[in-house]
Amino acid sequence: MEREDIEEKYKWDLSKIYHDPQDFYKDIDTCQSLLDQLATFEGKLSENIETFIDFLTKKDDLSKLINKAYCFAHLHCDVEPKNQDYQKMMATALSLLQQASVTLVYVDNEICKNDVKIKEFLKDNRLASYRYTVNNLLAYKPHLLDEQQEMLIAKVDNISDISEQVFDSLRLEFEDVEVNGQKKTLNQATLTEFLKNKDVNVRKDAYHKFFKEYKKFENTYATTLAGVMKKDAFYSDVRHFDSPLEASVFNDDVPSSLFFKILDKANNEYRYLFHRYNQLKKELLKIDDFYNYDLNIPLVKNVSQKLTIEQCFEIIEKALAPFGQDYLNIIHQAKEERWIDYYPTTGKRQGAYSSGSYLTQPYILMNFIGDYNSMSTLIHELGHSVHTYLSNHNQEFINSHYRIFVAEVASTVNETLLINYMMEHAKTSEEKRYYIYEQLENCVGLIFRQPMFADFEHRLHTMAQNNEPMSSKIITDLYAKLSQEYFGDAVKMDELVGWSCYYVPHFYYDYYVYKYTLGMTVALAIVKRILQGDQKQIEQYLNFLKSGGKESPVDLLTHAGVNPLDDAIYDDAFHYFEDLLNEFEKLSK
Repeated sequence: MEREDIEEKYKWDLSKIYHDPQDFYKDIDTCQSLLDQLATFEGKLSENIETFIDFLTKKDDLSKLINKAYCFAHLHCDVEPKNQDYQKMMATALSLLQQASVTLVYVDNEICKNDVKIKEFLKDNRLASYRYTVNNLLAYKPHLLDEQQEMLIAKVDNISDISEQVFDSLRLEFEDVEVNGQKKTLNQATLTEFLKNKDVNVRKDAYHKFFKEYKKFENTYATTLAGVMKKDAFYSDVRHFDSPLEASVFNDDVPSSLFFKILDKANNEYRYLFHRYNQLKKELLKIDDFYNYDLNIPLVKNVSQKLTIEQCFEIIEKALAPFGQDYLNIIHQAKEERWIDYYPTTGKRQGAYSSGSYLTQPYILMNFIGDYNSMSTLIHELGHSVHTYLSNHNQEFINSHYRIFVAEVASTVNETLLINYMMEHAKTSEEKRYYIYEQLENCVGLIFRQPMFADFEHRLHTMAQNNEPMSSKIITDLYAKLSQEYFGDAVKMDELVGWSCYYVPHFYYDYYVYKYTLGMTVALAIVKRILQGDQKQIEQYLNFLKSGGKESPVDLLTHAGVNPLDDAIYDDAFHYFEDLLNEFEKLSK
């Protein structure tokens, strides 16, 4: 489908960011002026508190405008990648971000060098909102380099992101798949539908045609994936961290033990439950040679009809009703004010996300195809967008941005409320069985698959840290081995399974994937209490959404009523999966 064929109401309205493209460049000019002013503060930050406050205010003004400009450019580029006007804007925004990084390289060192004075400044209530951020910076002091080295690091920052930029810019084209004598388009949005087809030839053909394209460009993907691992290893080394993981969790303000706790629970203690689930799939489907491309065959006939966008919103509002009218009003805004770009079009970025800035609405990119998963993805991204909206409207800029570590909680709570609503309102046992199956699949993706991804990524980071070779064969062999261990003996691995690792964008996000597991486990605990009518939990949760990043993630979640360091929430999550599996098995047999 071409973009011009889509009704306006189903495309996001970015004109509210900049109605006239020239306004984008006016903001760029303002940013340049602010950056020039900020350069004059070098050597003066600790002179007096008024100077320090003036600097922080101007720096926030610069950040807000740069983020607004970048948001406008990247959103346009993600739906119209061939439009060179937007590509120019994107390049301009990235260039300015790089310039700002170099110009302001003195800041962290100067603040840490004068930490005694700065700590005294922080006692003044005019700086109350900056205390958490500045104290975090002061804690970073052992990892700062001298000014000349920091300048060098700042100058190569943009170059170090080349691997991710190349990965994002690659747009593969796939051969059509034949279904009942008709050629059907294969792409990232349709792959899963082909893998659900009852005809093994269709499934195998789609899988092979999709991942052989990744194999065709395997050296490129191996280079970009190895490149991002080497980048993380380089930065952790020069900044005197023990490992890339230690650097990542330091930035998240959480202990590394949390990462290993999640991996141990999923990949060791409870993996037998996933193997049991796959064995049940094989038995129910009656497939002797059960391959990984067979895993998407629905175990239950789809009882949900094709859904329109309007029907999705009707259901979503009912599922989210426990949060009250203020929350639902933000959902209405998202729909009516066109924050969302719904349909897949030629060249559009794959997947879905919520993105925005302090000076814009939180926009949502979708590839909506009208099934239950599309609705689930929509409510997921709306969770992110409401979180961003409430953070931006209740926190000053400095504390509005929440860490990725807590980001997945809001989205997963929404997804979990939706599936529970669908199970509760099922009209037949078969319909209930269908939604139980959907939730089992959702749990698999979040509490089993993501820790497997995290294990793979951690091994690659370790290889990079130890200067071990990372050719495509080494990477794909490792992924194939881990996949076999992950799925268990009931499932055979297709010969192309190793190359499927190149399909996962999250490996470029520096230890992101395990946070999905955290989000799911925390979400299950919160939703359980919400569905029990716990008004205190609802209030705590809504306050969490309004809190942005004003505290550490552990403190934010603890104040939301769930301590992520507690073993019990992980045990409860896997036992929840086991209970669902037991019920599903009983209904199936």
